[in-house]
Amino acid sequence: MNSFQTLKSFYPQLHFPIQADINKTDAYINAVLKGKESYKEFQHGLKLNDVEGLTISVHESIAGGIPVVSVPDSKDFTTIVQSFLHKSNPIEVPESMGAFLASGMNNWARIHALKKQWTETNPFGNWNEEFSKNILPDPDLYKDKIIVLSNKPYSNVSAGYLGLPDDEWKAYSYLIRLEHECTHLYTLQTYGFASNNLHDELIADYIGIAKAAGKYNKQWMLSFMGLEDYPNYRKGARLQNYLESLLLSEENFRILTGIIKNAIETIAWFDCELGPIQSDKDQKMRIEALCETDLINIASRKGGYILMTKYNEKD
Repeated sequence: MNSFQTLKSFYPQLHFPIQADINKTDAYINAVLKGKESYKEFQHGLKLNDVEGLTISVHESIAGGIPVVSVPDSKDFTTIVQSFLHKSNPIEVPESMGAFLASGMNNWARIHALKKQWTETNPFGNWNEEFSKNILPDPDLYKDKIIVLSNKPYSNVSAGYLGLPDDEWKAYSYLIRLEHECTHLYTLQTYGFASNNLHDELIADYIGIAKAAGKYNKQWMLSFMGLEDYPNYRKGARLQNYLESLLLSEENFRILTGIIKNAIETIAWFDCELGPIQSDKDQKMRIEALCETDLINIASRKGGYILMTKYNEKD
């Protein structure tokens, strides 16, 4: 059994093709929401270009072990995004998206295993009652968190654009993505939520870059957001991914890019003052200091002082 087949045994949505409104069909509802084997009705399920290239590993992060699915083919990555995040609908995926943390996914193989184990010792019991009473209240028993990573250049910024060899930038991109998503996992574990707003993304990118390269690289971060030629903005850059639901005027967009630019400058100073990340404790303290300081304060003239004060309070 290859890694993709293993994933399919856990997550029945991977048996369904990418198709508009397929999540509204009885077969999809029965399989993904109810754990029935209705997906077997589909003769032509989800197809990948490089099935053998997909791999699964377990990464030990500051938030504990987390399964990591590596998807080398960019079109396959888009397909997995659509399957996991968009209920198998053909929603357009930005080119600058190259990773995600999926949280709260029903693992039906585990649920069926729990049912089998329980019914063997309780042959006359009511499984539905047992599930509602003792399984449902504890999502960790049956819901998964997984990280899915592509091999695309980070933020769709090419190696040549940064003046790096392709292989070197490919390796950096993978490590940045991994640590970025692990940072989201840690904030989810610590604060009960993880989001892709600009504040959280700046924090996750900071840790990703610092862990991958040994120190924060301000120019990389500005390029990721399309602000390498600030105050000019490079259209199509990743910044737009977080603003699609906002109708910003030209003036408000100018103000926002100024805030982001200043926040990146502050984070660069913060990293320079602290030096390379020394330990898991150090990494957690940096994340928490940044999470507990809002974006406006980070971007302010006192941003560095505020961050250092927060950081030192954690020690």
